[in-house]
Amino acid sequence: MKVPTRILLTCAAIGAAGGVLLVPVNLVSSVLAPTVPLAYAAIAGVYSLPFVLVLALLRRPGVALLAGLIAGIINAILTPQGPSAIITCLMVAFFLEIPFAIGLYRSWRAWIFYVGAGVFALVYALYSMLRAGGEAWPWWMQLGYPVLCVASNLAAVWLGRLIAARLEAAGLARGLRPARDGVTGAPSASSDAPAEAAPAD
Repeated sequence: MKVPTRILLTCAAIGAAGGVLLVPVNLVSSVLAPTVPLAYAAIAGVYSLPFVLVLALLRRPGVALLAGLIAGIINAILTPQGPSAIITCLMVAFFLEIPFAIGLYRSWRAWIFYVGAGVFALVYALYSMLRAGGEAWPWWMQLGYPVLCVASNLAAVWLGRLIAARLEAAGLARGLRPARDGVTGAPSASSDAPAEAAPAD
């Protein structure tokens, strides 16, 4: 199936903007992760922001992966992470798409964004704690690290959906979403009504 050029350009624009946003985050994270883990966990949600935005705005399969590829390439060039930055961005985008793929991309309710991001953040937090020797941390750090990681990702979902709603209200999503979502289906940051109003296939 041919993908409209506007969708590709929108993914590229969001991916590029997300890539630029993540450059300083990657540089700071490389210092904070081994030295101040709780501070790193508090900003971890920034990695999810561009991909939540593109999913909420376009509501199409694969858009987060495409944006993730572009963001990763930018960071591979501009940060010491190199090619691993591409893997990181694609990993985050992939896990954020999973909940929607399970439902065949038919539902875009807010809770799916939050549950998907929250589960991913918790799994990543526990995995990264093990790699960082978190079993030797004091109890309050062992508790605080996953809590902050999940909270920062949930905050990123809220902000990403809010930005998408503002862009949709400005008419920037017109003609970009699948027909079943309609033209006026804004991803309201505080309500699931637009998604629920979409007719079932």
